Amino acid sequence: MQVLSNLPLLFRILVSIVIFIISIAAIVLIPKVREIENSIIKTVSYTLMGMIIFTWVGVSYNLWEPEGTFAAAIVEPYFPQVFPAFILAVALTIAVIITYIEKANYAYMFAGTGFAVLLCDVLTYITYGRFDLILLGLVLWAIIPVVWVYIWKDHVVEETSFKDNIFISLKAALLTYPIYICTAIISVFGKSGRGIDMSAFSGLTDNLVNVIGFFLGVLWLYLLFTVIIVTLMFVAHNFLMHLLSMKRVVSRKGIEYVKIVPKVEAAPEAAKPKFDPYGSLLQEMLVFGKYMDQVDRLKAAQTIARFKSEYQTLSAKYNEGSKAESERTIKFIDQEFMKKY
Repeated sequence: MQVLSNLPLLFRILVSIVIFIISIAAIVLIPKVREIENSIIKTVSYTLMGMIIFTWVGVSYNLWEPEGTFAAAIVEPYFPQVFPAFILAVALTIAVIITYIEKANYAYMFAGTGFAVLLCDVLTYITYGRFDLILLGLVLWAIIPVVWVYIWKDHVVEETSFKDNIFISLKAALLTYPIYICTAIISVFGKSGRGIDMSAFSGLTDNLVNVIGFFLGVLWLYLLFTVIIVTLMFVAHNFLMHLLSMKRVVSRKGIEYVKIVPKVEAAPEAAKPKFDPYGSLLQEMLVFGKYMDQVDRLKAAQTIARFKSEYQTLSAKYNEGSKAESERTIKFIDQEFMKKY
């Protein structure tokens, strides 16, 4: 869309800020969309979200249109456009997030709207009669996020480490890089009306270094943003789960997020007092010793004799407990009895 590149610089900067805010807001909205129980509404929500995000990706690529020769046109469209590459990486990250927290079919619905990147250029392609490139471009742009979802869907059922996330993202980026390059080439022919023949490439031989720099530069930007942003998404996800005390559970029903309930350790049972075979006898003797002066001599003698008999019976069976204290108490009571009577 040539009109976007002709806008004042300040306006293009403001549009870029809006695109950035919308892209980040989409990431924040994903958990809310996930909570929708109605599958039809959820499907429509993810589809509309994909249309909006990928359309803005296309707008970001059109904010800075190159000028000059055909060689410059093929070298400069996507490099060094850091901002469009960043927004595309955010869109791909959203597709991965949906894959990770939802069923893969919802992620495919979002990714399938990747063709929307080309919507803002359709009129330009039609003007030059490039209907073939419209169809090819729509397909290629849709394939890129779909491949990302396809590669990640087999890894969402297992816990992946930081290193694993990097390698999986790197694999997806390398597989989709050739498709990404093809979209740049299609953009050159679709927006310029040039015929696809050998004469169109005549200017490239004089700019071979620039062309090589283009491929390496695009590869660097594409790998850098996609791998880093997707990997950081997992870091942010795990950090948020830690803050909310939640965990991700994968089951036959799908992916669920459950609250972690802290384990409450049961209070240790109070230790049961050891059985003291002399306990009751000792207590009775202590009470008797306290009130012995209130008992007549005959009854006191009989009680003391019973104490001695019970003690002898217990001592023949048990050595534990208050045996020694019981023996001392009996001797004390016997001595007090002799003193008083």
